[in-house]
Amino acid sequence: MASASVTIDAGVLAVPLEDGTAEDAYRYVDTILDWSRLLDEPWVAVYMSERASEALIEDGLYPLREQLTQLFTNNGIDRYTVNDVATVVNRLLQRTPTFETYFRVREVLDENLTTEPDILQLCSGSRLKSDLARCVVLIAILRQHCQEPIQDHSLILRRAPDRIIRVRALIHELEHQRDDLRSLPTPPEYFEGGVLVCDDFRGFVECLDEAAILRKSNDDIGVETAMRIAVYKYRLESGAPLEWDDVPNYRIGRAFRSSLQQINLTQQLASKLLRAIVETLEQTNMAATHWLRTGPGGDDPQLVREKDGAKAWRRDIDREHHLHYWACDNGIVEIASVSFPHDDFTIPK
Repeated sequence: MASASVTIDAGVLAVPLEDGTAEDAYRYVDTILDWSRLLDEPWVAVYMSERASEALIEDGLYPLREQLTQLFTNNGIDRYTVNDVATVVNRLLQRTPTFETYFRVREVLDENLTTEPDILQLCSGSRLKSDLARCVVLIAILRQHCQEPIQDHSLILRRAPDRIIRVRALIHELEHQRDDLRSLPTPPEYFEGGVLVCDDFRGFVECLDEAAILRKSNDDIGVETAMRIAVYKYRLESGAPLEWDDVPNYRIGRAFRSSLQQINLTQQLASKLLRAIVETLEQTNMAATHWLRTGPGGDDPQLVREKDGAKAWRRDIDREHHLHYWACDNGIVEIASVSFPHDDFTIPK
């Protein structure tokens, strides 16, 4: 099951205008190919508006092969081919289900819509602007008025002026098939909400709440996603090279998720746990680690797993909770369990 989701605005797919800069051209190509990585990732669901193709066609921006050829020629782009970009765009436009189908929202009748910052001015066509306005309002409603708000959904724009866009509008009518939407403000009362936006992969990851993803995870994909996000953000903060696929060697032990179910995994505890995991994988703050010994004595040797010689370790999370893991001879760290209470020194083998 996907841990996060995004809707890509159709304007992201539109080829930059001919009078744009070379930087705009290269950024466009890199962005399209960057988002293509998400199409086959199991941890994120990628959606397009059901009107994306129609909006691009009516604004004269699709089909785009001729425009792409001109863009590549004018800017001397030779690292990729026109077909590389066109293939990704076509895959995105053919993607199902659409945003509307998955979230069971169809149409909204609104007026006096404003966004802060103003993202509608960034659209290159009237139909693209109309579709973006509709999606922005629908996403803001889903985030604000569902019984379980859809907080981890991001809107991908060509350029995101901020992380959160404030949305304000009079809502006259909402067409949907959901049973969890609370009543909306009715005119003359304004609806107000916010939408997470970004324009590159790094910004998307920064929008994600890894602690919330960990708490909601019901499989190893969710756990691994939360861990990878935490490592990525740590490296971002520390100025280390940023590659999503460049993660330390680790694996999730067979009993790790079940150990999470035995504790009260609050948002605060989930954040501390992920921090402990990151420090373990990055080999930092080693003063917080200790051997797991074969017995209670201070002179007892470190516990070693018979089948592979892996060594057992214990890292502080807080006073009562500890991370137990195996350090294997081949350099792999096996995240084994979260122990609770303080005097629990067991580790799944």
